[in-house]
Amino acid sequence: MKPITIFEDPWPEKKEEIPLESAAIAHVDLVGIFLKLVPLFSQDEDEEFNMQALAWSEWRYIAYIRFLDVYGVSPHDCPPPWDVAIIWYCHLLSPYHFHRHLWDNRHISYGMNHHHFPVSKMLDLYKSGKWTHKKTKKMWDRWNRKLPRTLVPKTPFVLWDSPPPQEEKRRSSIFTSLLPTKKSTDWKREQPERIVNCYSTWCQISGKTQWDIEDYTDFRAGVRSESCLRYNDHKLRGGQCELMPWPTLHDLKDVLGRQVAFWKAALRARDSDPEFLSKENLDKARGDYERFIKLPGKPPKMKGAGAKVRVDMDALPARGVVEPRPRNREFVPLTLAIDLFWHTHRLYPANYWVWSFATAGRLIDYEHTSSAVGARLILEETRREWKSRNGVQHPTKYAMDEPGMEAYIPDAAVVPPGHPARAKAMWVLGGMNPVRERKRYSKGYYMVFDGVFVPFDGGGGGGDGGGGGGGDGGGCGGDGGGGGGGGGGE
Repeated sequence: MKPITIFEDPWPEKKEEIPLESAAIAHVDLVGIFLKLVPLFSQDEDEEFNMQALAWSEWRYIAYIRFLDVYGVSPHDCPPPWDVAIIWYCHLLSPYHFHRHLWDNRHISYGMNHHHFPVSKMLDLYKSGKWTHKKTKKMWDRWNRKLPRTLVPKTPFVLWDSPPPQEEKRRSSIFTSLLPTKKSTDWKREQPERIVNCYSTWCQISGKTQWDIEDYTDFRAGVRSESCLRYNDHKLRGGQCELMPWPTLHDLKDVLGRQVAFWKAALRARDSDPEFLSKENLDKARGDYERFIKLPGKPPKMKGAGAKVRVDMDALPARGVVEPRPRNREFVPLTLAIDLFWHTHRLYPANYWVWSFATAGRLIDYEHTSSAVGARLILEETRREWKSRNGVQHPTKYAMDEPGMEAYIPDAAVVPPGHPARAKAMWVLGGMNPVRERKRYSKGYYMVFDGVFVPFDGGGGGGDGGGGGGGDGGGCGGDGGGGGGGGGGE
């Protein structure tokens, strides 16, 4: 089977091809850091995630996506603060919903190529002891100082100035040996007043534009009855509200809880078995991962002729055509190694989008399995389908039902209804007007993939956000002095 590669830096025409195996190894290192940070979301006595902490970091994540768009930079240029990184990680697991979050909220100048998770940059920040990317913090602080102040999110770039201290082991729970001791509470520094300022977002909540964190948390948890001012438009178009990357905070809490279990399982496998991340095992698991993604798929459609033939990622199913379906709609990864590849690949949404269409003929997304019992039933169905499709027995090493895996409930691979994209793949991936750093008078072509280019034009505007439409829903007019092209969004 062909090698699978990813990239982190979206700007070079010839992008670096990083083997997915290398990315998977780095991914495990990264989640080890994440696990040390998880206690910062779990300040309640019952060790549950604190809903206000989740609401605040989710809001900061929304602001970070806006920040990237305003300045025309990628996460490789400006990596996120650590709490935002964890929320974003969870959102990237659904390329379907992440794409729609960008597109439905007018972040269309830059595409999925420009939103790859900067795993190597985050690891470098941690290992070097720098912890925070100084350039990004400086840009963020400058953005938050702009006048009028109602146009900016009013949130600090970092919540914690340094890496967490070494933790002492505590009683068994979902955060075993990860929760800080009483002596480490100084690390949780007192935060400034937390105000959610929705004035410049594409979506706003009915009633007012500024919310204290208590009321905003109630809104996101479904306790308050307020709705987005664009609710009717969302309902009519099937759009995704900018303030709701997940339907409610409870959904985010569920996703994060499942990821904590996955991170712990991956670290346990790495630390207990040197073979888990060995070249031999990863080479085999990569082939198993490809066969797994094909289970809910179909042969990809092709377009073009001769040397220009390529996978058609834009075609919709013909009306009236009934396509054969597998015996079941959902499939769960058969092994932890397959699941590690699947998790890793989705952190690079453009690479995953293209590969998924080329491999399975469609975008493979995920759904939560209902319970451990439900996951086991789907696992058995997946094994039967694997044997039927491939004519060989399913892989058994690091199987999902091995002893020690009981705490982890894997998600299921599914096909989203309809076509996942809001626009043609060249724009979904490359953006409508990808002017790097929104530089004035910058004009040319950006290579999206395999010789496919999109034009960009920075125009003659000035300011931090000049050039390239989409932007911040009108609220960032103060950040960008106008400028060029960028086609329409819908």
